[in-house]
Amino acid sequence: MDAVIMAARDAQVAIGETVQAGADEARIGVLRGALQREFGATLPEDYAALLRRSDGVDFDGLVLYGSAQSEANPGPGGFWQGLVAANKLWREGPGHARYLVLGETDIDLFTVDLDGSNPVLRDKVSSDVNETFPSVDAALRRLLATRG
Repeated sequence: MDAVIMAARDAQVAIGETVQAGADEARIGVLRGALQREFGATLPEDYAALLRRSDGVDFDGLVLYGSAQSEANPGPGGFWQGLVAANKLWREGPGHARYLVLGETDIDLFTVDLDGSNPVLRDKVSSDVNETFPSVDAALRRLLATRG
């Protein structure tokens, strides 16, 4: 996945966009605890691997949530979409408490079940499943490759 992440980061830098530095293990550990407390959710290891390389992505219609950012505590470039903050907002809508939202595109939510399995893209409005993936890694590769 490193090559796909780096290609997306290079594309962002080439057009002058801000990229997020990677999260350290302490920050990921805090996130794991917060997800479990707030939502009973498990952070998929493949997503933790992304966070180690880039603590959130906002590029070309794709947002992959970071480890700890929020509107009150944004990252570089004003990036506020941390996993906990974004999932609190998504849970205001009906039916969204059944899964963890890892990110979004212009039309889809990238979600996993609360145990970190079953990565899918869901329609933002209807929650219908539009695409399934064998792993979070496969989903991330596909989502990032279309933008790198």
